[in-house]
Amino acid sequence: MKQYITVIIMLIYTQIYAQNTITFGKTMYQNKAFTTKDKRIFDADKEGSRVWRWSKAQNYCKDLKLDAYDDWRVASQKELQAIMTKKPSAKGLFVRSTFASTMPATGGKYDNVWMWTRDSKSSKLGAFVNFKKAKSGKADKSYKGYVLCTRNAKVTANTTKKTTCKGNSRQELTYSRDWVKAWNTCSGYTALKKDGSLWQFGKVGECGWGKITPFDPQTGKAIYKEKTIYTLKPKKIGSGFTGAKIINGGYRLYAIKRDGTLWGWGEGLGTVPRKLSKSHKWLDFGIRYAGNGCCGYDVGLRKDGTLWRFPEFFDYTKKGSVPKLKKISRFNDWKKVVLGCCAIYGLRKDGPPWKSFEEQGKTVFKRHKLKKKSYDGDMDLYPFLTSKMAKVQAGTIYSPSSNIIKIKVKKDGTLCLLPMKE
Repeated sequence: MKQYITVIIMLIYTQIYAQNTITFGKTMYQNKAFTTKDKRIFDADKEGSRVWRWSKAQNYCKDLKLDAYDDWRVASQKELQAIMTKKPSAKGLFVRSTFASTMPATGGKYDNVWMWTRDSKSSKLGAFVNFKKAKSGKADKSYKGYVLCTRNAKVTANTTKKTTCKGNSRQELTYSRDWVKAWNTCSGYTALKKDGSLWQFGKVGECGWGKITPFDPQTGKAIYKEKTIYTLKPKKIGSGFTGAKIINGGYRLYAIKRDGTLWGWGEGLGTVPRKLSKSHKWLDFGIRYAGNGCCGYDVGLRKDGTLWRFPEFFDYTKKGSVPKLKKISRFNDWKKVVLGCCAIYGLRKDGPPWKSFEEQGKTVFKRHKLKKKSYDGDMDLYPFLTSKMAKVQAGTIYSPSSNIIKIKVKKDGTLCLLPMKE
């Protein structure tokens, strides 16, 4: 009796603590346990959970997100045959012991454990592997079978050699060699991979620009001592950003995808990118952060030469809400734009410079003569407008006051990050 109880406890312990994934050679296998629900669906010849016809099995793995990976696909016939054994396990399945406890139950209406593969033999036939009968074959794609997903186990944190980081920077914890670009987001970093996925280290926002450190008047020492925190563990926040234009404002970021759609995340917009407009005609988006007496505003430029801006006041706390962009100029031929302290400077296709003014709560543009006087908070912008504005690329919005640093990714695709100060 004691031995029987011990065996039961060991089985329960194994199921609870079984790994979600396991790697053999260059292949990582999904090893999450099949459930009694999967068995019921299989016996009822229906679809759902991890039981699907061939085509939907492919979609199941494509949409799977497991252990921070999202590049899963249905196991191939060879990959399933690689974990098949010559002798059956205690459950009567011809499968490696590491998979035995997570496989579907046997018995019932259909006493089989057969799985679809990603191999297609024709438009109507797909390849399968049956672990109950230790055989492989092909079957009509409309049949329902179990699904087990795999992925290429290229480089993992345990096998990759660490790169050398300069100074007090450190390598991010996944040791990936697929990084393409990265941006400082004040309380963390946003980074882009080759596959177009976006990842966040730490947070976006909580910028401390212009913050004054208090000192003790008697000792002359800082009352508050800054702390340094490393944000080296990434969290995936989006996908489909291959070739996207990323605009970093520190506390908020925007992205224009290849299809011309506008996305935003960060302060007021949430932690993951949100689609902000139905339009597919966005060219650029500019950010002017508030501080040192200057206004904070975000401006967008479309292919049709129109200018757009988010409202100054918007209830960002309302879940699912998206601020509505407002057209701020009657002109439809803007060529390039420069963001000033509280004014927008732009060139239209006819050449002369224009400057924005606020009149009765509306943004209006008037022709502007470049003079050293009457620049309010834009005195430092005068030399830029008179010389470098001509060099600003057409179809872009430029903010010369931006102090957001772009992080360089190493040539081998690795990423080293400096600590954040708080």
